[in-house]
Amino acid sequence: MFYEKYVNATKEKGSFININLDPALPKQRKENVVPDRYVSKEDAETLLNFSLEIIEQVSDYCCSVKPNTQYYLGHTGILKKIAKKIHHEGMLAILDHKLSDIGSTNDSALYWIKEMGFDAFTFSPFAGNTQKTVEKAHENNLGVIVLTLMSNPEAEKMMTKTTVNGQPYYLHTAKTVKESKADGCVVGLTCFVEDEYIKNIQEVVGDKVVFLLQGIGPQGGQASKIKYARNPLVSLGRAVIYSGDPRKAVERYRDIFKKFM
Repeated sequence: MFYEKYVNATKEKGSFININLDPALPKQRKENVVPDRYVSKEDAETLLNFSLEIIEQVSDYCCSVKPNTQYYLGHTGILKKIAKKIHHEGMLAILDHKLSDIGSTNDSALYWIKEMGFDAFTFSPFAGNTQKTVEKAHENNLGVIVLTLMSNPEAEKMMTKTTVNGQPYYLHTAKTVKESKADGCVVGLTCFVEDEYIKNIQEVVGDKVVFLLQGIGPQGGQASKIKYARNPLVSLGRAVIYSGDPRKAVERYRDIFKKFM
């Protein structure tokens, strides 16, 4: 099960840090892009070289790496090599896929996520079929991490002010995580996410659910909120992978997080 993998990885690494691997090509945008020294004629080679280098540099201070499918859409074949490298460095491989579709389509995605070698994936519960997806994922030894209270500003309206049966949507989702026996929750640490929200989610989901905590760095997330999650997996992205010295950057964040864990 994913929880046991999480426990083993955090003990082995002495860390609760996850790296968001979101490599943008220079032609995609102006800032936060793959440095020129990794750029080659083939985009797939550029993405792969950068990804493998980041994985190696952060491996001493992290317990998981989370590639985002959206950044690899044109070259998904390299994700298998990336997952293999993550495991080689002793970390968990989580695919940030935000899967959300009908059952037969989800089943196809699970086949390929498993085939690529990932340990878990992120899942959007909006289609309403969390239970079936979790059951099928567990048959394939895959963990399911459910978008529960995201870090982006729009999530405040959609997940805290929108209600289902009189409850905030995030709390409804937390109960779905509990009932479906999903493995984790994606929870933001940004300003609109009040301490009580995280406490509420924790109370509902129980002791063996991993909290994939987002928003530290450019989004302005508050590290002090980490303490409300019993099984934290604290994500870092742009602040590390585009820092110029990813190893040093993640080491610095590790020292900061120790104060709250």
